[in-house]
Amino acid sequence: MERRIIVAVLLMMAVVFVVQYFFPPPTPPERPPPPPLGRDADTVTARDADTSRFVPPPELREPPAVQAQVAAIDTVWVNGPLYRLGFSSVGATLISAEMLAFESLAPATKGEPVQLVPPGSNDFLSHGWLVGDDTLDLQGASFEVTPPGGLTLAAGSRPRSLKFVYQHPDAPFRVEISYSFYPEGYVIDVQGRLSGAPTTGWWLLGLGSGLESNESDPSADYREYLSYVVKGPEGAETMKVKDLEDPGQRAILEGPFDWVAVRTKYFVSALVLPPDAGPEARFAGLRVTRLPESYRARGVVSFPLSRDGSFSYDFYLGPQDHRRLSAVGHDLDQVAPYGYKWLQPVMRPLASAITGLMVWSHNNLRLGYGWILILFGIGIRVLLFPLYQKSMRSQMATMRVQPLMKEIQTKYKHDPQRLQQEMMKLYREHKINPLGGCLPMLLPFPVLIALFFVFRDTIEFRGVPFLWLPDLSRPDPLYIIPVLMGASLFVLQWVGMRGMTQPNPQMKTMMYVMPVMMVVLFFRFAAGLNLYYATMNLASLPQQLYLARERKAAAQQPAPASAKT
Repeated sequence: MERRIIVAVLLMMAVVFVVQYFFPPPTPPERPPPPPLGRDADTVTARDADTSRFVPPPELREPPAVQAQVAAIDTVWVNGPLYRLGFSSVGATLISAEMLAFESLAPATKGEPVQLVPPGSNDFLSHGWLVGDDTLDLQGASFEVTPPGGLTLAAGSRPRSLKFVYQHPDAPFRVEISYSFYPEGYVIDVQGRLSGAPTTGWWLLGLGSGLESNESDPSADYREYLSYVVKGPEGAETMKVKDLEDPGQRAILEGPFDWVAVRTKYFVSALVLPPDAGPEARFAGLRVTRLPESYRARGVVSFPLSRDGSFSYDFYLGPQDHRRLSAVGHDLDQVAPYGYKWLQPVMRPLASAITGLMVWSHNNLRLGYGWILILFGIGIRVLLFPLYQKSMRSQMATMRVQPLMKEIQTKYKHDPQRLQQEMMKLYREHKINPLGGCLPMLLPFPVLIALFFVFRDTIEFRGVPFLWLPDLSRPDPLYIIPVLMGASLFVLQWVGMRGMTQPNPQMKTMMYVMPVMMVVLFFRFAAGLNLYYATMNLASLPQQLYLARERKAAAQQPAPASAKT
């Protein structure tokens, strides 16, 4: 029984942790492109030498070519309690996005507000109109902005709007784009209208070249987390930028989608359907093109224009906060995956419940997250002690009838069916549950696995210090916690074997091997995860001492009589 427990634990740990690290999911296959993104459209921008080269659909007599921009680019700022956003009057694009509630941990910008728009980016929230095989790129169009001085949002104030208008100088072609901002949230309502032209074709929205990393190791953040994520009828699908190996390589994800997002470890920007949008308004597809820069890829989303030329969507730009993402709707909280899909139905609600409990404790008990983890580890052991005690007693009962089990196995070794019947009869007579010793011992592991994902993706623990630990979401720089975790595991096993009359030699071997293996496995895991596991082991020591005495007393009782067969 002990050997089966150890094997079960090792297999579970290997499947959940080792496989995630060393055998990541394969690169999603490239799908057939949807019509609006699969064409090599003839694109005209304000940077082209001949801006009159745009060929419109036959219904337009005068080409609505974007005129060359000669005036200086004006930046219009939106200042709110949570963010400071800068929009360009050329293209109506977002060129700066500072998250005021979060500090950058990157070496080059440490201590400054988190900046999500990569420096020099001019295609974040870019707009374009695709008709037939021709694309009108509005990145170079000069827009009039109302109000021209930008916006300042006070806490608790009503939402306010920033309006961009492009009017063709020689034709009735007109584009209106309005951004509405809320002072207490990270969602921006975007509404637009195309007039003075046939309302056919597709509208193109740019997600830029990904988000800027603000973590202490930007390269690792880009390599492991920079991803484009979409959510369609079959659920969320993730494509990491690193899977596009060659510059110019293109991947097209075919919709329909309820939302399209680009994310790093802790932050996300997402285009989301409004709550009242119909199925015809869904995003048609996402095209991702690898750029020459390392871990950079440009994302472009398409969707059909309505009959009156209008469009509407929500734009979320901010932290991966489960509560805020859930409030947006359309299951936007699924933007952060929890391992493989088969694991998500269990891990996602468990991780959400644990995160909610810890955040609530932090806000209401006024305790740091490090102390909350310690209390959480102790609480888990206290709650599970009755089951753990029952498990140990079941194991002791099983060990007491070992002589009878061997007798039955020897007598009926050539009759498997009779052997099984006699074994079940023995279990009934001595009131032994064959699984009673295994299942309670495995209950803490789903919590441990859920905490692995919590510390990997939950922004509440980002940059949170505790004692000598600079960041609970990153490994212990001094490696004290993982070593303490391994030592506590060794002591726990050593105490557990003290009451055994005849310890299994394999258990003695595992007493030395398993702690070393767990230290190696947890060495680079989040310090908070190691802190929780070490606390849970230390909290188990009084329980284990109590059970060891009980086991020793049970070993002094006379063995049961031989089985009656």
